[in-house]
Amino acid sequence: MVHSTLHNTAPLRLALLLVLVTALLGACANSRALPPARAGGGDAAEVKDNRPDIWSSDHRRVRQFRKYYARTSTVETALENGRRYLPAILEEFAKRRLPEELAYLPMLESRFENRADSGHARGLWQFTPQTAEQMGLRIGMMVDDRLNWRKATAAAAKYLDELGRQFNYNWALALAAYNGGPNYISDEMGRQRSWNFWDLRLRRETAEYVPRFIAMLQVAREKYAHMIAATLR
Repeated sequence: MVHSTLHNTAPLRLALLLVLVTALLGACANSRALPPARAGGGDAAEVKDNRPDIWSSDHRRVRQFRKYYARTSTVETALENGRRYLPAILEEFAKRRLPEELAYLPMLESRFENRADSGHARGLWQFTPQTAEQMGLRIGMMVDDRLNWRKATAAAAKYLDELGRQFNYNWALALAAYNGGPNYISDEMGRQRSWNFWDLRLRRETAEYVPRFIAMLQVAREKYAHMIAATLR
């Protein structure tokens, strides 16, 4: 009787196996592409990233900035500045299972210049005083933790993780929120009834922020892959 039952269910078991194999192949096809994976970096499926295709986007706004950054030395200079910081930043972000791409955000924010000062934001991650204090960084007459790159990096990882969670780890939206503020992005999403970053009508700086960063990543991968490799442990 047991043998008969197994025989009758064999076609069903085969069909289920085929479905499983198809799903696994599909997951592999959607693996993350930027930047090159670190040795021993873990399973990409563990990374908090619900829209990994954003990093390889060929949207017209990304193409526009990609052409610009490919002609300038901005990315090269930023990567050279970042050599001393990136191994520790990548390690910090890996603890929270954040996409490695986010470790390169200071390329856009500060060109990896730790003492960068825009007048209202400072440090590698260009924290404003309000956000810095929300993330536990001290700012006063004698101390400014925004200029302590290790403390600021831990705060940036925490903040990006919070933004990622708020926007369901859709990093186009979370990065827009890093620049424009989460309340502003949430309000515009509700007003415009869209979860698609590319469809949102945002103020210029925030609208350009995401395609600029993606373009810089792509130029780094395509033109300066050897410099990225040098920062990986």
